[in-house]
Amino acid sequence: MNEMSATPTAEQWRALTLIERINFKVTSRINQSPVLRRPMTVFQSKFYKWWVELGTSKIVLDHGFENFKKIDPQKGVLLVVNHRTFYDQFVVAARLFRLYGAHHNIYFPIRANFFYDNPLGLFINIPFSMGAMYPPFVRDAKRRRWNQYATDLLVELLCNPENMVGFHPEGTRNQGPDPYALLPAKPGCGELIYRSNPNVVPVFLQGFKSAWFMFRQNLGNSAPPKPLVHMVMGEPLDFSAELTREPGNKTYLLISRKVMEVIHQLAQRERAIRAQYET
Repeated sequence: MNEMSATPTAEQWRALTLIERINFKVTSRINQSPVLRRPMTVFQSKFYKWWVELGTSKIVLDHGFENFKKIDPQKGVLLVVNHRTFYDQFVVAARLFRLYGAHHNIYFPIRANFFYDNPLGLFINIPFSMGAMYPPFVRDAKRRRWNQYATDLLVELLCNPENMVGFHPEGTRNQGPDPYALLPAKPGCGELIYRSNPNVVPVFLQGFKSAWFMFRQNLGNSAPPKPLVHMVMGEPLDFSAELTREPGNKTYLLISRKVMEVIHQLAQRERAIRAQYET
């Protein structure tokens, strides 16, 4: 893995608070180091897989995860998942580690709230995800110039075939009562696809309750309980036609909407699978 060339401008750097800068520098040291990143990924594929699977192995089923073998090994991977709960990406990634080993370095862009603007955030990010909650995005409109750098960084990560980025095309967590009523697509996902042309692998899942509930359900019975969550993966998506269009928000939104259409189709497949298990 090569060191990253993208660097924030002075204006972008000033958009972060002191604590955010410190936390970002520490996680960057891990994620951008050719010496540290790969060993951390190997460790992550074992430890991270173990503790996530401890709470999900018997109550979460994967469907279509063999589609991951269809990716182009010469490209990075953008894992696009609907955003229902905070654990979505982690459980999908842990299952991929279980099935395919330390296949890619993984990155989960995250809101700066707590994990970067609080000193304690670093002490959760490093031990539990090996710094994978990276890079941070800020919510404050007055500081969003930082987000352009975070986007540039993700593009550079995705241009490296050793990397996988987990991303939510909806842009925010869907907290509505109906898990099948997906939120509208945001252009950010489309921009990443347009600028880096990665493998784009879609997944739908209903999401999870509290971590405590999941562990209790998974470990509480000797016999496997009824599956609570079904994770459905589709085939890698083709955007060759969209990549011939002019760059800009209109094109980015078009690409993002195509992603969400496929995730919606996977949602209907998940609904049918769930019905089979509940009869």
